[in-house]
Amino acid sequence: MAKWSWRGRILSSKDTGSHTEAVHIPGGSIVRELVFGANDGLVAAFAVASGVNGAGVQSKVILIAGLAELIGGTISMALGAYLSTKSQIEYYRGEMNREGYEVDNFPEVERQEIREIYEAKGFKGEMLDRIISHITSDKDRWVDIMMQEELGLSLDQTVSPMKSGIATGGAYAFGALMPIIPYLFMQPSTGLIASAVLTLSVLFGVGAAKTVVTGKNTWRSGLESMAIGGLAAAATFIAGRLFAG
Repeated sequence: MAKWSWRGRILSSKDTGSHTEAVHIPGGSIVRELVFGANDGLVAAFAVASGVNGAGVQSKVILIAGLAELIGGTISMALGAYLSTKSQIEYYRGEMNREGYEVDNFPEVERQEIREIYEAKGFKGEMLDRIISHITSDKDRWVDIMMQEELGLSLDQTVSPMKSGIATGGAYAFGALMPIIPYLFMQPSTGLIASAVLTLSVLFGVGAAKTVVTGKNTWRSGLESMAIGGLAAAATFIAGRLFAG
């Protein structure tokens, strides 16, 4: 069975024989933001709830601390995602305008840069001349190639700053809610156990879900997310116990 390597993974003819463009998920960045927001919310709220629990307080206090974390974290994450995406778009457009200016005013310099880029890819002779002629015959195409090949920049046109902010903030709120739900019905001692089980279960689910876009092993990714969340919660729980004396 023929085998070859792609990004460190050994693929066989069985893998390549089932190749389909369906595995390339459109809007993958939104999936990424949903996973990131939910994972961050779970870890942060679990850490806060378990840390406060470690101080030996009542369930009501844990709920208040958890809800405060949920509200503050959701707003912070939503605004952060909005501003980050907006800044990325503004930077990309600024660089695109600069490249457009250079193509208009220094076409020979930019044409030589295209030549050097494709020479480095192994093209030469008549084929290289045809590629350069094709690219430089259309300004938009020319600028796009320069953005990708010279600057290494690309822009996901499907994600707006508002969509990014809402997705990240909503996912964070969902994640942050999970660790504090048990304290609505249970005392701190039993609530901590239920919170840990629920949170770690959802952490596993979130870690497994991100394999939709990463292509990594589902179990490994899920267990990795569980381990990170568990370490954060254990550290803050111990800190709460120590500070409480």
